[in-house]
Amino acid sequence: MEEGLAASFMWAWGAYLLGAVGLLLTGWRITRRMPRDWRHLLLVSVAALLLTPTALSGMDELVLVPALFVLVLEGLFDDVGGALHAGMLILGVWLVGLILSLIYQFCVRPPKRSPQS
Repeated sequence: MEEGLAASFMWAWGAYLLGAVGLLLTGWRITRRMPRDWRHLLLVSVAALLLTPTALSGMDELVLVPALFVLVLEGLFDDVGGALHAGMLILGVWLVGLILSLIYQFCVRPPKRSPQS
């Protein structure tokens, strides 16, 4: 990949990640009154959709792009195989994120108190 195109990809990724973090912080602020379990489920789901990268097909070199873009655009305009690959990648990242979120929730949950007689 030529140097100018690589720099453009880095700037694009920087802007995209800044916007994704802004959306996650806004979601965190909006859902502050929700129960913790539902809040974690929602934020992990949005983070998995926004932050999962995948390789762009048809390029000579490895070019990473957001998997959500590949899922939508290749599903609409190109082959279904690339969209299926991106969708399975998003699903895998989402499941791993949910498992880690559940482990975290069980570890920080306060212990139940026994009733005093």
